[in-house]
Amino acid sequence: MKKTLFILVAIVFALNLSSKAEDFSAVNSEGDTIYYNIISPYYAYSQVEVTFKDSNEYAYNDEYIGAIAIPDSVLYDGNYYYVSKIGDRAFYYCTGLTSVTIPNSVTQIGDLIFYNCYGLVSVTIPNHIYMIPFNTFYNCTSLQSITLPENLIYLNSEAFYGCRSLTSITIPHKVRSIGPSAFEYCTNLTSVILPDSLTAIYSNAFKDCVNLDSITIPNTVTSIGGDAFLNTPFYNNMPDGLVYINNNLYSYKGSMSPNTSIGVRNGTISISGNAFKDYSGLVSIYIPNSVASIGSATFMGCSNLKSIKIPDSLKTINSYTFSGCSSLTSVKIPDNVISIGSRAFNNCTGLQTIVLPSILNFISINAFDSCIALSSIINQATTPQMIFSNTFKNVNKAIPVYIPVNTLSSYQTAQYWSEFTNFIERNYQYIDTTVCDGNTYNFNGTIIDSAGIYFNDSIILTLNINPVPDVPYDLNIYNFAINNIEIGWQGYAESYDVYRDDSFIGNVNSTYYVDTNINDGQIYCYKVKAISGNCESEFSDSLCFELGLENIDNINIQTKLYPNPTNSKSYLEIEGLTSEADVLVYDMIGRVIQKHKVNQSTKHLELDMRGNEKGIYFVRIVNDSIKHTKKLIVQ
Repeated sequence: MKKTLFILVAIVFALNLSSKAEDFSAVNSEGDTIYYNIISPYYAYSQVEVTFKDSNEYAYNDEYIGAIAIPDSVLYDGNYYYVSKIGDRAFYYCTGLTSVTIPNSVTQIGDLIFYNCYGLVSVTIPNHIYMIPFNTFYNCTSLQSITLPENLIYLNSEAFYGCRSLTSITIPHKVRSIGPSAFEYCTNLTSVILPDSLTAIYSNAFKDCVNLDSITIPNTVTSIGGDAFLNTPFYNNMPDGLVYINNNLYSYKGSMSPNTSIGVRNGTISISGNAFKDYSGLVSIYIPNSVASIGSATFMGCSNLKSIKIPDSLKTINSYTFSGCSSLTSVKIPDNVISIGSRAFNNCTGLQTIVLPSILNFISINAFDSCIALSSIINQATTPQMIFSNTFKNVNKAIPVYIPVNTLSSYQTAQYWSEFTNFIERNYQYIDTTVCDGNTYNFNGTIIDSAGIYFNDSIILTLNINPVPDVPYDLNIYNFAINNIEIGWQGYAESYDVYRDDSFIGNVNSTYYVDTNINDGQIYCYKVKAISGNCESEFSDSLCFELGLENIDNINIQTKLYPNPTNSKSYLEIEGLTSEADVLVYDMIGRVIQKHKVNQSTKHLELDMRGNEKGIYFVRIVNDSIKHTKKLIVQ
């Protein structure tokens, strides 16, 4: 009885202790009451965290008001406590709080500490703080500027979401990633400086920053999440088409005409999530094996995508990647894929056959949900994959499931695989081949002209149809000098073959080529064809050019471009212009990224290159009588 009573008293005592967040309160030197929780009660290691008043963050409104200076230590019950932490939600919804000074004794700050502190204008954070946690400054709408700690490493999701008064931010030099929605809806943000340490910018990071018109992406960045810059002028000013940033295919924006075929540039290492989402005009795409990552929902809603060869370099198929691709009829999962994410192929209502590789071990929820036309599954795995009750939801469980010999009992007893009733043991020879669109393949006497999976009793053929890339267009001379011609064109393909006077002179994976093997006074004719995989386009129209000293610099005008190289803005000085002209800025792959009108009164023109990828650009002044080009280097 005594033991039971002791336990009951202990429980009541514990409940009483837990009824309040704070263990005590103390008044600082400015007369403000601050609430503390003891997190290390032992003498010589006594530490406290700043917390909110009473049982939860909602118990009192605005327990902190005005300017609060947190001391580095506090006296309580005859002992000094070291203030080492700002606890989770410490200043949650303190709308009357205007400023906070955090002492150097604090080594950690918690989640949501300034959540919805509408009146907060400034915060002083010690330089040794290494993480800005989740929702730290969420909706701090009066926060105009902040200096982030120089030792900061982690900038987590929604850290500054909705800080609508924030105008500029410098990310410290140790930060490696910017979390999802970190600066989303910071509508007055106009200046962002990113460090060379940065490798990833996650989804929605700067979404709805409607005044952010330029940003320089460091070369170290290899991954940019879906909609990272959505609804910003920076995003909206990007040219339509494929946008590559440091070998990451970031987005396809603008309208896509029906029956569009795309060739992803060779050397691309990843395709960002949502990149082609809801582009119903896309019918085929070539993806090189350099691509090792395809983000979530990349092809979601591409309802007319008829065929795709998933690159062999892929190890994971992410969530929603092909969701709603209702025109896909067959898919071979590459041999190196080990997992398929949730809803990866759900609502692929035209999908008839899938081939699952031998090392695949995990297929997530709803991965093939509502693939109602599925008529066969070819599974190469000797050990059944882990699946869920809804992985093949709304799929006919009586369809043939072809499995390796001597694996029947494993599948019949495996959870959820056992729901299928028509297993067929058979060892196949697998053939995986590709033809160009418009060509055919002879499969044991049967002529095949469409992508799909075909099989007989001994062979399974996966036939991929590569799109024939569009013919390159708009050939032009972008730069010329003595013994040097640089030509460019428009197009989207893996690479391009360049011909001069009907002879092959080189293959490039960009949309420009520099020909240095030419002589003054001769006429040269160039043409280009696009290459995607083993498919090639027809030749472009020919562009003929006679190199002469009169071409190298137009004597009617004089120009100066400075600073050059630049990392922000450059200025074009023009003298001698007698009529209206266009100033065109071309990027390294021949796309016009800026266009300006100038006339004889124009002496200076500002070219804002912030937010553009590092490399070589061409500034060209053109009208009926002038073709004048300057090279600009962006660092």
